[in-house]
Amino acid sequence: MIVTWLAGKPKNEIYKLQKTIDDTNKTLESFKQNEKVHLEKAAIKLEEAKEHSRKNDKNGVLHCLKIKMMHEGAAQYIRDSQLTLHEELILMERVKKEVIEALQDKDFTTQKTTHVFIYFCFLLLVLTSFVGL
Repeated sequence: MIVTWLAGKPKNEIYKLQKTIDDTNKTLESFKQNEKVHLEKAAIKLEEAKEHSRKNDKNGVLHCLKIKMMHEGAAQYIRDSQLTLHEELILMERVKKEVIEALQDKDFTTQKTTHVFIYFCFLLLVLTSFVGL
């Protein structure tokens, strides 16, 4: 109990960082699903454009191709956002690693301080027993 009091309680920085990393990973998964949906819709619109082309419906072809390009643009935007999120994930992992290393260094220093304190108390105890003789 005294050692815990001297050493201090562990911080929650790691848990907060890990929660942020998990949330970012969930966001990436939803982005991947949205990208897949947009690419599927673009493929459907391309098939519709082919059907309109067989019927010689130029307006239908142009309309389907415009919507196809819109879906492809949305998929590209999502891909770009995913790249940004991946970069942020890399930075967060690096920060998490640095925090862990800093906490380990702090724990090592605290352990050394605690050991010095324990040895000092032991020395005082030994000195008081000799003085009492």
